Amino acid sequence: RDGGAAAGAPGEAGAPPEGDPTAPVRVASAAELSRHGAKVQATVHGRYVTVFNVGGALRCLDAVCYHAGGPLTVGDIEEVDGRACVRCPWHNYIVTVETGEKLYQALVKTDDGKLVPGGWESVGVRQRCHRAYEEGGEVFVALDASEGKLESDKYAKDPACGKRLMQGGKSAMGNRLFRRGGAPMVGADGTWRKRF
Repeated sequence: RDGGAAAGAPGEAGAPPEGDPTAPVRVASAAELSRHGAKVQATVHGRYVTVFNVGGALRCLDAVCYHAGGPLTVGDIEEVDGRACVRCPWHNYIVTVETGEKLYQALVKTDDGKLVPGGWESVGVRQRCHRAYEEGGEVFVALDASEGKLESDKYAKDPACGKRLMQGGKSAMGNRLFRRGGAPMVGADGTWRKRF
């Protein structure tokens, strides 16, 4: 979906100011996102985003993974340590849908010196989240305008990344872009990796 065209702000007459990157944009009907787990991929002011229904709440984040430009949001929502998350299919990075934090499972050394999985921890916010809301039977996204860079900003408007995302994680040839184990066969720039 291309929601990049100016849309009238909900409850207001007329369109938002020309070029306002924070102006709300309609991305879907509320019916399309009415069930838990439903999602819509969209382009909002040139930025690739995904809106999810998580237990009745709308959540929106940059759709392209901050780490290497992978199609982060092509997968389903999964619960990790009580938080709704998406897992990037390229490198298995886990990102919370509500806050954009990257989670990892720490390793803990046992008394006999073995490393075993411990609790889940956050390395901090890496993926930009945006405001998604429903009004009048339509779903709108207003991009986050907070100061400061986040790692996902690097790939958020990249056309090669967006193309893969909008194809559901498939290349232009129709084949999946992943090998077994989730490692990418193409890089963020869309070129094929060499195998060594």
